[in-house]
Amino acid sequence: MVLALATVSGCSADKVQVAPPDELYRTATQDYVDGNYGISIQTYKYLLDNYPLDPRAEDVELRIAEAHFANGAYPEAIAAYTDFQRMHPTSPRLAEVEFEIGMAYVGQMDTIDRDLNAAASAHARLESVILRYPNSDYAKRAKEELKSVREHLASRELYVAEFYARRGNHSATRTRAGALLATYPETQAAVDAISVIATDARSAGDDDVAQLADAAHAEASANPETIPARTQGSAGLALRNRIAPNAVASQITPITPPPSGKSAAKPL
Repeated sequence: MVLALATVSGCSADKVQVAPPDELYRTATQDYVDGNYGISIQTYKYLLDNYPLDPRAEDVELRIAEAHFANGAYPEAIAAYTDFQRMHPTSPRLAEVEFEIGMAYVGQMDTIDRDLNAAASAHARLESVILRYPNSDYAKRAKEELKSVREHLASRELYVAEFYARRGNHSATRTRAGALLATYPETQAAVDAISVIATDARSAGDDDVAQLADAAHAEASANPETIPARTQGSAGLALRNRIAPNAVASQITPITPPPSGKSAAKPL
């Protein structure tokens, strides 16, 4: 509980005396360090309620968001960070805040057969850090985190392409695999999609596409470092133009508001 109040007897009624701000801050911070995040949040909020002009108020607001994040309460962390952005539009810590919002969405990412709204939101926020704060250390960190988010999203597209391939739907397999190659060309999932295309083409008796896919896969596997987008070598681009000539990179947009609960996603 918050050790912030003391009751003093008066002539007509009891009077509540608020602990000094330094004591509240020290107590809240120690609880945070000790992992007592819920108590820490209560005390920090009590400090803000009673000392809104305290010079540490801005820092305390961030501490509340950080405590929610550390406690795994990601929606609450996002709400707290978003409130900070709204109330402090010129803060020098906005790059950090945007990055942490992105990471809070990363913390909510589910398996690839489930809802992808958290992953799409993470993608949007991390990309925002890179675009809006390109010279910050958080932009560098966002680039690294974005790689795994894009791999996650690409793996969903691969999952769907494999779903269609298992059912012998050659047209749908190529459409989804082509979209994957266009949107996430640098991922391992894109390389794996080329293998799916090769296998599917052989089952369809399309040896030309199968051979082109084999060449694209060998090209991507042999040059993981020298080709920035691994599947965009000459054979990879030729394959994409062959199976999905009109494929363009899909816009990665989160659903607003996010659906409630977790439900299995069905391939479309």
